[in-house]
Amino acid sequence: MQILTALRTQIKWILALFIVIFTASVGFMYGTGSSSDSDNQRTGDFVVAKVNGEELHISQLQEHLRSFVERNGIRDLSDKQMPLIYKAVFDEMVSNRAVIDEVARLKISAPADDVDKQLKEVENQYVTKEAFMQTLKNQGSSLEQVKAEIARQLAINKMLEDVSGGVVVSDDEIKALYDALRGNFTLPAGIEADFVQLKSKEAADKFAEEVKADKDWDKALTIVSADIVQATSSDVHERIAATEMVGKLEPLSALNDGETSAPIEITSQDYFVVHRIRAVSEDVRPLSEVSDSIKTMLLQSKKMEAQRNYIKGLTDKMNVEIVAPELFTVKSDDVPPADALPDEKLDGLKPAFTEDAANKAADPAAVK
Repeated sequence: MQILTALRTQIKWILALFIVIFTASVGFMYGTGSSSDSDNQRTGDFVVAKVNGEELHISQLQEHLRSFVERNGIRDLSDKQMPLIYKAVFDEMVSNRAVIDEVARLKISAPADDVDKQLKEVENQYVTKEAFMQTLKNQGSSLEQVKAEIARQLAINKMLEDVSGGVVVSDDEIKALYDALRGNFTLPAGIEADFVQLKSKEAADKFAEEVKADKDWDKALTIVSADIVQATSSDVHERIAATEMVGKLEPLSALNDGETSAPIEITSQDYFVVHRIRAVSEDVRPLSEVSDSIKTMLLQSKKMEAQRNYIKGLTDKMNVEIVAPELFTVKSDDVPPADALPDEKLDGLKPAFTEDAANKAADPAAVK
């Protein structure tokens, strides 16, 4: 992956919502393309469209296409699909241009310290700075280009954060989503237990002996602390589903309340000891336990929607003239657009919030 592309995928900015492809559209953004009579005949590097009077050539569209296909995991590039894909790529390029123009109009810039900090994060992806610089050289890029791209991304990030800064989530919205996705918060039947994962059989044996002798889970944990991978404390228990107690964990199903298992070997470096507290039936996690996570997801979704609407408003103001409409036209006997390409591939700015996000809300630790 090229460095300038990696800037959009490795650094966790809010621009996961909206990605500016520097290498693919730099000529379009800055109007460096030129036309000739042959362009209008659809030969050579012909003009595809004009945006605010500036020409977009087929070479620029195809360069952006490569990045778009990679980012969205598109595999089907058949003739029937290409008009839809070209349209999605073109729409993204126009939106990119609209946002960049707006950042310039508002005179938004990124502090040099922030740019340097993000640059350091990119450099840290490489073993040495020399390796980073060599990669830049191999790709025909420069440190100045990377810094300029980081500065641009941070400026866009600031603009979009300002746009969505006033978004709020009400208690009613949280409750409505909880009720709608209640089934996703189901807790399975099984057992409530304490467990510890240890690195060696010796440590696991020692821990099991200590627990059986003193009945003090936390004290036993301190004795083998150097070998612990993860563990519950005596006041925070784990629910182990009945469906999980199979295979190597099948002995857990035979435990009675208050019993501690013998060490269970998962691998040569993973041993579990489990103390059963009680059986538990299927239940639903209460709203009080998941409301913070639901609120976080709703807030992120509403912010993304606000940013998306803002970008759409900017894009709608662009003066777009299609010069080569045949590139974007689906033939009548081809696959209907709804079936040809999923919505998430057609709309790079579509909020990613879906029902499966409720799985994260069910586990507060999963939402960072």
